[in-house]
Amino acid sequence: MEDSKSKILILEDDETLGLALKEILSRDGHSVFLASRPDDATTVIATNQIDFLFCDCLLPQMTGLDFIERTRANYPNQRFKVVLMSGIYTDKQFIQEANQKTQAIAFLRKPFEMPDVLKLVAKKEETAKKEEASARKLLYQMFANPKVTNRQKRKVIESIEEVSGFDLPFLYSLLVETKSSGYLNIYNSDGSVSGISFCNGNIVGVDVDDKTTFLGEMLIQSGYATPADVQTALRDKNNRRIGNFLIQNNQLSPHAFDLILMEQMNIRLVRTIVDQKIRVNFASAEVDMMNPSIDADTLSLYLHDWIASKISVSWLKSLYMMWAGNVIVKSSTYREDHPALQMSLIKALDGLSARLNNQVTLNQLLDVKGYSELATYKAIHFLLTKGLIVFAQRASFASPQEQLNALKKIWADLDGKNGFQVVAYLENTGMSASNPDAMLEEFMTLIGDEPADAKSEVHGLWKKTKKVVEEAVSVAQDTNKIDQFRQASQRSEAEAKLRASTLMEEVKKSLLLNQFAKASENLTEIAKLNPQAAQLHVYSSWTKLGMANDPAKKAALLKEVELELLQVPPDERYDALFPFVIGLFNKTKGDVVGARKSFEKSMAIDSSFMPARRELSMLSVQNKKQDVFNMDLKEMVSGFFKKKA
Repeated sequence: MEDSKSKILILEDDETLGLALKEILSRDGHSVFLASRPDDATTVIATNQIDFLFCDCLLPQMTGLDFIERTRANYPNQRFKVVLMSGIYTDKQFIQEANQKTQAIAFLRKPFEMPDVLKLVAKKEETAKKEEASARKLLYQMFANPKVTNRQKRKVIESIEEVSGFDLPFLYSLLVETKSSGYLNIYNSDGSVSGISFCNGNIVGVDVDDKTTFLGEMLIQSGYATPADVQTALRDKNNRRIGNFLIQNNQLSPHAFDLILMEQMNIRLVRTIVDQKIRVNFASAEVDMMNPSIDADTLSLYLHDWIASKISVSWLKSLYMMWAGNVIVKSSTYREDHPALQMSLIKALDGLSARLNNQVTLNQLLDVKGYSELATYKAIHFLLTKGLIVFAQRASFASPQEQLNALKKIWADLDGKNGFQVVAYLENTGMSASNPDAMLEEFMTLIGDEPADAKSEVHGLWKKTKKVVEEAVSVAQDTNKIDQFRQASQRSEAEAKLRASTLMEEVKKSLLLNQFAKASENLTEIAKLNPQAAQLHVYSSWTKLGMANDPAKKAALLKEVELELLQVPPDERYDALFPFVIGLFNKTKGDVVGARKSFEKSMAIDSSFMPARRELSMLSVQNKKQDVFNMDLKEMVSGFFKKKA
C-alpha cells in the first residue's frame, strides 16, 4: 500500500495552512515534507525523489515560480508535478502565465477545499496499467469504449504529457465535451508555448506566439466591411482597434465582430495542430466566462475543418491500422439528423449511414467504389472524435482474399521505411503495448494467422510483412542504431522540405504563365516531399481548374477540386490567393456572379494581384459581348446614329 502513495513536498510559509495540508495528506497515506522557506525545500529535494510539489506563489527569498524554475534547472532528474497556491495573485492573466511557466497541473486559489487536494494527488488504480498503456493510448482506447464516463475522460486528459500535435483536435473536443475549466498548456520542441483557456466546456481564450490577426482580410472576405472602411480604420489617428473604430462609426455590428473574433480564435487554434511531438498539461482552475467564446456546436464546425485540412492521411493510416478490421457501429448519440452528418467530409461518402448499419469495417469502406481514401479516413476520424461511432469486435478475415487486401494496405504503408520509421509508425497506432516485444505480439494479431497455402500470394506477403516488423523491433532495442536512423531521418526531412520549397517557387511562376501541366508535375513531387507544404492545396486547385478543358470530365474534376479546397487550412484562406481560386472554381461551375464577387474580394485584399485583375477583365469583356448579342436590333442600330452630346 505504501508503494502506491506519493512523496509530497509542501512549500508554504503560512504555518497554519502548511500543517493542515500536511495532516490531510499524511492521513491519506502519503509521505509528506513541509518547508516554509525555499532553501529548506531545496534540502528535501536534494535527498528525496518527490512526486508532487505544492508551492505558494509568494515566498520569502524568491517567488514560488522562480523557485520551481531554479529547481528544475538544478535537479533535471526530478519529475515532480506542481500545484500552485495563492490568495493574492488570483487574476486570470497571472494564473495562465504561472501555469505555463511552471507546467503546473492545477492552481488552487486560497482558501480552497481539502478534498480537492486529495483528488489532485490520487494515483492510478494500478501502476501496471500505466506501464502497459501510455496516456496517449488510453486517449484513443475511448474509440472502442462507448461507456467511458466524463470522470474517466478527465483522468486521461490530466495524465497526458506527450502527444502528437495531430492529437489536439480530439483533446480539445474532450475538454469541451466534459465541460472542463482550466488551462491547457502546449510546449513545442522549438520552445514556444501556447495556452488554451476553458470555462465550463467553452474555449474562452487562445494565447499563441503568432499574433497575426487577419482582421482586415476577414472583415473584407466575410462582407462585413468594405476595403475602404478597413483602410480608414487602419489610418485612425486615435489608434483605436479596427473593430472598435468600425463599431463606433456604425460600420460594423458588435455581433458580426464577435463572429470575426471567433474565427481569429479558430486560426490561432489551427496553428497549434502540427505534425510533431509536443508536451501538454491541463491545469484545472476557475476561469471566468468571456465573449466571444467557442461552444460545443461551433467547435464541431472547426473540428471538421481541422481534420479536413490539417491532419495528414498517412498519420490517420498509422493511427487506425490496429482497428481497420474492427466492425464500426453507431453509438447511442448517433441520430440521422445530427448536424455533423451534413458536413462535407460525410456527404462526400454517398450512403455512409446505411453502410454503418451493416457490420462494416474501415477496410471494407476503403474498398467501396467512389470512396476516396482521404475522405474515408478523415470522415471516420471526425465521427469517432464526435463520439457518433465506435469500434466494436474485430472481424476475422472471411477469406484469403480479404486477408490479402488488408496486408496490401499495411505493406503499402511500411514499404520503404527504415527500422526507426517502422517502429515510429507502429507507436502511432492504437496499440496498447508500450514495449517493442509486446508491440510485435499485438501486431501479429492484426495480420492474422499464417495462411495455409505456402505458395499463395497472401502467404508470401504475410511472411514479408512479419519479417520487416520483426527486424524493426530488433533494431528498436539498439539505441545507437535508433539514434543513427533518427539523425538520418531528420536530415532527409530537412532536405525534402528545402527541395519542396524550391519547387513551389517554380509552381508559382508556371501558374502565372498558364503552364498548368508543368505546375501539376511539380505539385505531385511537392506532395511527396512535404505533404504539409504551405498553400499546397490552393495551388493544386488552381492547377486542376486551369486544366479543365474537357466538358465530359468537368463534373468529376469539380468534385476533385472541392475535396482539394476542403484541405486548405483556415490560416491560408485570408490572402488574395484563396478567393481568387474560389473565383476560378465558381467560373468553372458556370456561376459568373459568384466568380466576379470572389475575384473582387481578391483584388480588395491585394490590388496588385494580377491574376485576379486579369480574370475580372475577361469577365467584363465577356459580359459586354453578351450585352451586344442580347441587345434589341432596333436599339442597337439607333444607338449608332445618336447624336453625341
